Amino acid sequence: MSSRFSLAMALCRIRQVPKFHQRAVANVFFRDFSAKSSVGRSLDHQNYSKQDVDYCVNLVRDRDREGFYCGLLMPRKVQKAFFILRAFNAELASIKGEHHARSKGATATGTMDLPKQYALQMRLQWWNNAISHIYGEEIERISDPSFANLSISCWESPIVRALSAANQEMKFTRRFLERLIESRQNDVEIMQFSTLEETKNYAEQSVSSLLYLTLECLGVREDAADEAASYAGVGIGLTTALRGTSFRLVHGEVTVPSNLLGKTFPYNQLIGSVVGDSKLSDEDAKEWKNAVTAMALSASSYLAEARDKQGQIPKSARTVLLPVVPASLYLSRLEKYNYDVLEPALHEPQRVQMMMMMARTWLTGIL
Repeated sequence: MSSRFSLAMALCRIRQVPKFHQRAVANVFFRDFSAKSSVGRSLDHQNYSKQDVDYCVNLVRDRDREGFYCGLLMPRKVQKAFFILRAFNAELASIKGEHHARSKGATATGTMDLPKQYALQMRLQWWNNAISHIYGEEIERISDPSFANLSISCWESPIVRALSAANQEMKFTRRFLERLIESRQNDVEIMQFSTLEETKNYAEQSVSSLLYLTLECLGVREDAADEAASYAGVGIGLTTALRGTSFRLVHGEVTVPSNLLGKTFPYNQLIGSVVGDSKLSDEDAKEWKNAVTAMALSASSYLAEARDKQGQIPKSARTVLLPVVPASLYLSRLEKYNYDVLEPALHEPQRVQMMMMMARTWLTGIL
């Protein structure tokens, strides 16, 4: 028995996980999951390609580790569709970052140059065309040949092929898939949201839509369940923005909305404080901390509301709320560090604690 597996079993005993569940929990979190894992072996739906699903599982494992752990705890019959959706989402989320939308040291009031905007919009238009193909629609001819040729290669993408197969089985609500793309299209030119309300709307469009689709994988299509998922998505989205603050600042992006900061707030100094070129004054540092605190408290309130409404989701489908666990853990640590969102220790992995909290939710069906 490996030392990691032994540690998992010991943690299960410490956390008083029922004995008959201990080995299962330890296996879930400490096995060496590869593309040939149980997810791949469980593919019994005739429309799925094992290679395409393996591609999606590997992509989620590499780009969305927490989503990967959530997927391992999903019911076996929906794991493949879950990983395909998360891969689709991860691919969309990576588009802007891969283009390094803003140069290092840019200010929050700067603008993205047109060639970069154009390149981003082309990639997102490609995904819009792919969704149309998945639903069997012919794409209208576009006058710009650069865009017109985008749809030619869509079936060469393993994500598109896998998403099409998942849609045939799960019958996804198309509008939710489109909202995932639209949220990124609307974000292409955004340096910094103007208001906290705008930030919440973006979180609902992107993260909540992914949770609605996850509920559909689990066979739940109810307004009450969607309401709980909506609150969870907004809370997770706000938390994700805070978690990415340091990385985004390096590229000139500011995750805290401008209305939480003064009109004369020194963004260049804030960005410089991340790369070590400058430092905020005590007064400006206090203003920044207050803004981060307000955003974190808003995220916490949405996650708390999701917990209060979790009873609106059938217990068999509450694994949809597993992403709330790492978000809540981060917010607790942020509070511990007095809302210093740039504290390097916040990025230290908390794998064991997160896994045990997720295991508890998985076993009990309660956040």
